[in-house]
Amino acid sequence: MAEYEIWKFLHICMFVFWLGTDIGVMLCSKRSVDPTLGIETRFQMLEMALKIELLPRVMWVMALPFGVHLSSTLGYIDPSIMTIILMWVFTFAWLVINVGGAANLNKPWGQNLSKINRYIVASLGFGLIIVSALSFLGYGPYEANSIALKVGLYGIINLTILGIEIAFFPLGQSFERLAIEGSSPELESEISGGMSKTLLWVHATYILIFIVAFIGATKIIG
Repeated sequence: MAEYEIWKFLHICMFVFWLGTDIGVMLCSKRSVDPTLGIETRFQMLEMALKIELLPRVMWVMALPFGVHLSSTLGYIDPSIMTIILMWVFTFAWLVINVGGAANLNKPWGQNLSKINRYIVASLGFGLIIVSALSFLGYGPYEANSIALKVGLYGIINLTILGIEIAFFPLGQSFERLAIEGSSPELESEISGGMSKTLLWVHATYILIFIVAFIGATKIIG
């Protein structure tokens, strides 16, 4: 089997498990804000969403190395061995910080990892957007083609995911109040509003992932 076919297969699996499982996260999250359900049931739905969400996180991170390897086998880029090694070192470090923080938010060290992850995501997002823009202007490492566009869109995706996390933070605090105080019209309005804001970022992320997949499949701009 050719190297290209392997990376293409992994790339397809990445999109399937990223977008497919994250829809499950969204549906469970939406049910968790339903005031007609019992509080215990709502917390079970939220807990399920947070557990399922770990797999999309892994796929989100792995999109970076999979994309680099696929682009390399297609001849769009020619990274050195040292570049590949450094990329994988960064990927595994980011994976530990990203997933480790999300899986342990109830612990102080998990919360610290999540803070570090937000800085990584913001830096990576803006950095990739700048690299993409410079490439289209003729000063970057890529030709002005679909690869440069996908790099920029992946950067934007990182920022929309950061938007999800920032929007969800006060929602988590509202659920803490729900566990202590019980349901009230004011608190339910707060929870519903917080979820609506979070879902705006979620839907934006889904649209961008779909666009990246479409560009990759069609090579619409070369």
